Amino acid sequence: MMKRTLWLSVAVLGLAGAAQAAGHNDAGCGLGAQLFKENRPVDQILAATTNGTFGNQTFAITTGTLGCTSGGLIKSAKEREVFTASNFRAIEKEIAAGGGQYTASLAAMTGCRARPFAAFAKTHYEALFPSAATTPDQMLGNLDKTLLGDPGMAKACAL
Repeated sequence: MMKRTLWLSVAVLGLAGAAQAAGHNDAGCGLGAQLFKENRPVDQILAATTNGTFGNQTFAITTGTLGCTSGGLIKSAKEREVFTASNFRAIEKEIAAGGGQYTASLAAMTGCRARPFAAFAKTHYEALFPSAATTPDQMLGNLDKTLLGDPGMAKACAL
């Protein structure tokens, strides 16, 4: 009797977790959907059970990870701010050098193509980083102001 109750609880939790995420296969997003990608019933039952057992689907929906779309705790409008704050010194070095992976990612989050953005940012380094005490938020404000002040870049970056 105890085993049956345990299995029933696991199944209910798995199905409840699957009901939380639409737009994916039957199990939704989360670790289970990453491990069991086929849309066959047995794979979806395993995916839903995995999501329910480990409780990861709620975390994935909130953070936009494990195949869940972003827009939970970290809204897409804030992604650029979080990315910049987390990688600020690397971004500063790459802008000074004229490009790199962090600069390319910042360009994409700003709506720009990487090469023109990197060249523009390098040219305007002093405006973006006016002092050694410049914060990530200040740099982003300076970047937006500088981009909007240049009609070619504002158009190229879809601002």
